[in-house]
Amino acid sequence: MTDPYYADIKQWKRDSDRRELVLYAHHCIPKTCACGAPIRVFIDEKGKSYFECTEFEDDGFHIRHGCFNAFEEELEELNEKVAEEAKSQKKMVDEMKKMREDFKLLKELCMEGG
Repeated sequence: MTDPYYADIKQWKRDSDRRELVLYAHHCIPKTCACGAPIRVFIDEKGKSYFECTEFEDDGFHIRHGCFNAFEEELEELNEKVAEEAKSQKKMVDEMKKMREDFKLLKELCMEGG
């Protein structure tokens, strides 16, 4: 016989997992809600814009994320990517300079030996 609270525990676990999914979905511009519904732009009475699930209910399972915050987070991530690409490009330029010096040295060695 199974534990009588087993079904309740499983439901609590599913709810917890969904809340965690929604929590991490509140980063940058969301594509779809954790429930699978599409996201729309919603403007409240005060004129503040949100990215919101079309099935939004204030139960913690649906996404409602401020547009300004989402744009700010997207820009921060893009700035980090640009900085990373610039660092990578600088590293490649340095490696190419070293390779040119090595080729020049090899060419000189070949000319001396020939």
